[in-house]
Amino acid sequence: MPSPFIAGVDIGASNVRVVIANQDGEVEARRSGPLPPGPPERVLNAIGRTIDDLVRGVWVGASVAAIGVALPGLADPRTGSVSSVANMPGWHDVAIADLLGRPRRVPVAIENDANAAAIGEGWLGVAKAMRDFVFIALGTGIGAGVVLDGRLHRGVHGLAGEVAYFRMTREQLVAGGWQHCLEAEVSGRASAAAATRIIGKHAKPADLFDAARSGDARASDWLRSMQEQIAMAVVDIAALLDPEAVVFGGGVVAAQGEWLLAPVRELVLACVPGQLAVLRSSLGTDAQLLGAVRLARARLEAS
Repeated sequence: MPSPFIAGVDIGASNVRVVIANQDGEVEARRSGPLPPGPPERVLNAIGRTIDDLVRGVWVGASVAAIGVALPGLADPRTGSVSSVANMPGWHDVAIADLLGRPRRVPVAIENDANAAAIGEGWLGVAKAMRDFVFIALGTGIGAGVVLDGRLHRGVHGLAGEVAYFRMTREQLVAGGWQHCLEAEVSGRASAAAATRIIGKHAKPADLFDAARSGDARASDWLRSMQEQIAMAVVDIAALLDPEAVVFGGGVVAAQGEWLLAPVRELVLACVPGQLAVLRSSLGTDAQLLGAVRLARARLEAS
């Protein structure tokens, strides 16, 4: 049998993706689909069965040696549990590592999805060999993973990289609360609301981007505001951390690419005194999956 297989799992509010990879991060099999219904225990049991099925499809009789899980929540890598998961009611204080790992007698690593994506980009992506960089995911929400001196920086409370909560105006600061912030202005949810407001009742964010591409004035103004606010956040990150690069990923960047990112880069570089690379993820939506594989491999090596 080849070297041990490792499973990478990306759990979202509506979908789940699973890959089986070797220790070098080469994907041997993958499957994606809607998140199974039911409480966390039932969902994780279904994910476990998917892992077992996939690895046996790669090599008859094989099993995984370790599992890595990325998800949009406040994960505690030390205990293997998650205290809350964004947009997933009922996922509070869930012992993910125990539920997935105990039946298979394998180590399980869990991590916030943006942190996992940063690990993936630093391992096999555009930030490979960089020791100081920040990964920013633009999707339904906004998250970031911070790598300093070659190590993931989680912060005292595990909240390092929560750029979603940057205050962008004095009004947001005075208003207080978590809802008045960068994420409220430029996330996928904010884009969906803007699409309805600017285009019409059933419009989606993709329609808004298409309208901006076509020269629609209101859509173009919205896009420019979005790019300016993202650029402001990057300038603040650069001023505080002085990273080698800021890497953008997530579903919005995967869909819109350089057309979205190039103006952000131009705005940032006009403000940052040092040399800063503003890059697009080379792993795309696989960044967090491969980061989960890398974290699971580290857990396996330490066990």
